[in-house]
Amino acid sequence: MRVRLKFSKIGKIKYVGHLDTMRLFQRAIKVANLPVSYSQGFSPHSLVYFALPLAVGMSSEGEYMEIMMDEVVSPSEVKERLQKVFVQGITLLDAYEVEEKSTSLMSLVQGADYTIILKCENASITAQSLADKVENSDELIVLKKGKKGIAPVDIKPLILKSDFTQENDTIKIDLQVYAGSSKNLNPDLFVKALLGEEAYTMQVSRKELYTEEKEGLVPIYTVGRINE
Repeated sequence: MRVRLKFSKIGKIKYVGHLDTMRLFQRAIKVANLPVSYSQGFSPHSLVYFALPLAVGMSSEGEYMEIMMDEVVSPSEVKERLQKVFVQGITLLDAYEVEEKSTSLMSLVQGADYTIILKCENASITAQSLADKVENSDELIVLKKGKKGIAPVDIKPLILKSDFTQENDTIKIDLQVYAGSSKNLNPDLFVKALLGEEAYTMQVSRKELYTEEKEGLVPIYTVGRINE
């Protein structure tokens, strides 16, 4: 049985890295006494999978993970049993069964929504000036570290939507970008491409993860569900 869970990660828990978050879930599954499946071989591990790693310091309202289980347990019971043993800051929002042979969770991810709260020391930088830069620029170049070292990259083709709102001295950016293994834009790079060497502080929250269907990007929670 394969159960997919959607969860939020908010508050101090956002400073826990991806690997430690995985271990947190693995321990919670064990404490909740769920019949999780294990891999074969000399070093078996629980079959627990995550959609897309979340950067340290970034909160989220739209994370996904999956559990492979040896026995049938209703998704609602999985959700209830896990929520009882989770630390503060992790909230399970949804749980549902998916076909065991369906596309892997990580392979599904092709887009993401983020909200960025930005404060710039330079008062001349406004929501409108940043929106104009995105709209009027043929390319947005930023230095990105890759396997071959640091190289300039044009991130504009990776931006799907961007909406800028001015709130006193704060700029709110609602951003939708390509995400996943083939094409991926980190919101940090997006801000660096816009601001360059300008001084700023920001907070980032991931809102949702998407996969691509014939009609375009759709939230992952809409895909592959088996009704209870």
